Amino acid sequence: MSKAPFLFPLLLFSALCALATWCGVYFTGNAFTWHFVFLLTYFTLVTLALLMWQERSSAQANIFIRRFMGGLVMKLMGSLLVFAILLKVAPPEVDKPLTVAFAGRYVAYLAFSTVRLSRVIRTAGK
Repeated sequence: MSKAPFLFPLLLFSALCALATWCGVYFTGNAFTWHFVFLLTYFTLVTLALLMWQERSSAQANIFIRRFMGGLVMKLMGSLLVFAILLKVAPPEVDKPLTVAFAGRYVAYLAFSTVRLSRVIRTAGK
C-alpha cells in the first residue's frame, strides 16, 4: 500500500481548483496573476503536509483529534498571514478577485481535508 494514498486525490482536487479559479478569474475579465498560482500552491502544500502529519496518528484517537484541531488552527493562522501579505503586494485591481479566490479555496481545501480525515478515522476504527 502507498505511504501517501491521498496524494493522487489531492493533486486531482488541486487541478480542479486551479481550473475553477482560472475560469472564475477569466470569465470576470480579470488577469490570472502569480497571486492566484501562489494561493493554489500554498493550499496544496499545506494540505499535503497536514494530511501526512494527521494520518500518521489515525490509530490513536486522542492524538488524532489533537492533531486535527491543531491542523485547523495552523491552517487558519498561516492562511490569514499569507492572505494579508498577498493583499499587501497585490495591485488594487486584483484585491477583490483574490479575496473571493482565497475564501473559496480555503473552504474547498478545508472540506477536502475534513472528508479525507473522516474516512481515515472511520476505516482506522474497523
